[in-house]
Amino acid sequence: MAGFQALDKRLSADEQALHDVLWQGSKADVAKLRSNIQRDLRGLDTFLNAGGKLRRMAAALDKEWGDPGAGESLFELLGHTYNITAATDHLGRRKDPKGAGEHIADAVESVSIGVCSNAGCFEFVQEWEAGKTDFETYAGKLADHLQSKGVFRAGEFKRQLVAARSFGKDFDATAPKAQHVLGARAAIANGLWVTFASTTIRAAIGSPPKFSLDDFAAVLDRVARRV
Repeated sequence: MAGFQALDKRLSADEQALHDVLWQGSKADVAKLRSNIQRDLRGLDTFLNAGGKLRRMAAALDKEWGDPGAGESLFELLGHTYNITAATDHLGRRKDPKGAGEHIADAVESVSIGVCSNAGCFEFVQEWEAGKTDFETYAGKLADHLQSKGVFRAGEFKRQLVAARSFGKDFDATAPKAQHVLGARAAIANGLWVTFASTTIRAAIGSPPKFSLDDFAAVLDRVARRV
């Protein structure tokens, strides 16, 4: 996976900076940040051989900057694609299953927050982040809420969400190396499923992300081919 190392550092910085602009009141140079994000997502598109799909989705969202939901969707497109790609890099090039699991945990936590926010139950996130519930309880409450809205297989979403996160968060350093590798592969697969399923769940409840779900699925498929 040669060629990802420098891109990795830039995308990580982009993700954090965009988060801080959107939700932390950062006074960063937004024009420069937007330019950096477009540059780096073009680079990630090339790295993944995504055929321009990632690049075009990012460019379309940048044109809508300032419209409701555009910044949040750009954050999701950037952060989720980056973190899962980084997980495959940790597993493959770096031979670091633990690092792979940590990136997947970051991705699916963010995925779950996006679903909660758009499903009208952000208080579940606040309870979990405040330490009032553990992640599995939080995920179960989210699944129950989605079920009440008629979301098909909300329980499956919860199970794969918890499984994807658990490998990195509850990493067993005493396990054999082969178990680490297989566990990381399973976590990545679960993370990919959860990430795309979140978009169809949000579409089902009338609050989809502002990018093409078909193109996003194609990009995630390119990531999956690297496992």
